[in-house]
Amino acid sequence: MRVKVYAPPFAKREKIDENNYLELQEGATLKEVFNLLEIPLPIGAVFLCRVNYEKAHLGMTLQEGDVISFYFPLAGG
Repeated sequence: MRVKVYAPPFAKREKIDENNYLELQEGATLKEVFNLLEIPLPIGAVFLCRVNYEKAHLGMTLQEGDVISFYFPLAGG
């Protein structure tokens, strides 16, 4: 199955194609995406990770066509 990934800048992008798609096995979880992209979990916790623009957790099972995005919370004034 394929999911679209908008990865953070430090992620390993070798497994993501030119259209931002990542090939996964059926039943893959969000944690597997973190592992494939070599995103360390402590750093990953700082980012807000969303699946289909909704809150997600590492054990979430992904589906064909899901969109995974990462946001860095910013503070300012």
